[in-house]
Amino acid sequence: MVYGSESVLRFYGELLNLPSELPVVSEIPEEPGVYLRNVIPELDFEVGRVSKSCGVAQFSFLKSAVEDAKTGKIGAIVTLPINKEAIKLADFPFPGHTEFLASSFGVKNYAMMLANEKLKVVLLTTHLPLREVPERVKKEVVLEKLVLINRAFPGSRIAVCGLNPHAGEGGLFGREEIEEIAPAVEEAKESGIKAFGPYPADTVFNRALSKEFDVVLAMYHDQGLIPVKVTGFGRSVNVTLGLPIVRTSVDHGTAYDIAGKGVADSGSFREAVKIALKLLR
Repeated sequence: MVYGSESVLRFYGELLNLPSELPVVSEIPEEPGVYLRNVIPELDFEVGRVSKSCGVAQFSFLKSAVEDAKTGKIGAIVTLPINKEAIKLADFPFPGHTEFLASSFGVKNYAMMLANEKLKVVLLTTHLPLREVPERVKKEVVLEKLVLINRAFPGSRIAVCGLNPHAGEGGLFGREEIEEIAPAVEEAKESGIKAFGPYPADTVFNRALSKEFDVVLAMYHDQGLIPVKVTGFGRSVNVTLGLPIVRTSVDHGTAYDIAGKGVADSGSFREAVKIALKLLR
């Protein structure tokens, strides 16, 4: 099922000389195929421009997919990027897809994971100003994420990043490692989870690349996503752990600067679909 607008597909089909006609359905057919849920039949927009109408459309497409997932009509959602400036104009009250999906399904313990063939990285915090991150790095939160990772990947070896340079250097550069992160790792170990750390973030990803660890738990957005995107940008996939459905997404943004030029790389989208199918199976 494609949740979108027939007018948008038609516009880009003509602009880029691509096949764009999909059968429009109001209910999910039993016959396998690709179908369009025509959520907003006619959409007013300008190519590559932020607007409230595009924000409303993004929010509407997402809500429609979630409604079908909540009623069991679909088992997975693969999201393409939202433009956060545009969707904010539509009164979207969440930092991003992940938080909206967690709220929609009533899930409190969830996590964003970005993965490619080389790395799996889970984020403790996601879309936050950097100054707010330290107050969110708490023992109970770290432990929750370790339990969630182990549930998704039983028996995996999980490396935990420190928050501060050199993982705090014994308290010299910060005490979050001593007071919050290390106690969570120890408690996780006691429950049988293969958790290790906290380790300095500037070396732990090399250790994961050499297969010493299966998953890395990073403390904040850029700490975790820079290594993933450096090692596999355009081929990495965003997976939300903890939801009752499968949700995957691409590793990039809306790229309004190249909209309508026919040069976008769909590699990450294809990988997101493949991973969603794999997880469903």
